[in-house]
Amino acid sequence: MELPTGFLEKAEKREKKHWFFPISFKRKSTSGYAYTNTRVRVMKTKLLGKNDFRKMMNMSFSEIARYMQETEYSKEISELATRYTNANLIEYSLNKNLENTFNRILAFSMKASEEQVKLYLKKFDILNAKTFLRGRFSGQGEEAIISQFICAGSLGRKFFENAVKKSSNLDEAIMQLKGTEYFDIAKKFNGNLSKIEDALDKHYYRDVLEKAEPELVAFLMDEIKVKNTLNLLRAKKTGIKMEKIENESETKLALPKTDDGIENRVFLKKFLLERGNKMAREFKRNVRPVLGYLIAKENEISNIRIIVRGKSSNLPAGLIEEQLVI
Repeated sequence: MELPTGFLEKAEKREKKHWFFPISFKRKSTSGYAYTNTRVRVMKTKLLGKNDFRKMMNMSFSEIARYMQETEYSKEISELATRYTNANLIEYSLNKNLENTFNRILAFSMKASEEQVKLYLKKFDILNAKTFLRGRFSGQGEEAIISQFICAGSLGRKFFENAVKKSSNLDEAIMQLKGTEYFDIAKKFNGNLSKIEDALDKHYYRDVLEKAEPELVAFLMDEIKVKNTLNLLRAKKTGIKMEKIENESETKLALPKTDDGIENRVFLKKFLLERGNKMAREFKRNVRPVLGYLIAKENEISNIRIIVRGKSSNLPAGLIEEQLVI
């Protein structure tokens, strides 16, 4: 996946030179952050810790669900318990909780903070679009596709659920995107799902990097670095050329191993999580504290999902724990 030549280099310069922005923009970018970040710091105190994940390792699915009912997942577990059980109950509750959490943050975010949070959460529009198209391409059922959505972007749950119900294959799914900024992209590569997904990712980074404040640009540059590293590892393993997001100034990460294994994947996740944790501890009037929370929340969801899927696949406890990022 390639962005226009020199695009990310320009974005990096914006990240480093805060004075690049006019005074009027600086005033706008600070307004609303004090309130938003204070609310988010309270939410961060309720995130699960290492001991919580280790306890779940020794629990059955029903015990994990009951344990989660005593946490911030109580509402989603209770609402979905009448429809699902065991691993499905936990998986669907995770998606719904993440969606509810991010929408809650959007609801109390103000001014510039809201604008930057929306830019970051736009990635869920991309993820949902890819989930939708992939589901219709592979012939998944309606409920299986809908249960995977995390509708925290600008396109709501109603849009994606209606799109699923009104389509039965990839061509029909692409037509359901008509009226969105993603339709022309999907239509251009009609029939080639991998190219559509690649183009959607490219569109996300190009759009967000053009509009983001320096603090968000800085994190996205790190995220791009991780994605490129993962693509190189996969290419080495499979022999299939993987598209790279262009970044002329990118420096390589010193990986612990040379293969596409668990150790490297955990290392790369920790690389981003550590940056998130550092941002979340800051008392600054910019997007960094709330962005740090968003990253930590996504990692919490990821850890629970790893435990549940590992248990569903009867993986050894040691192998599951190796994949946790804590």
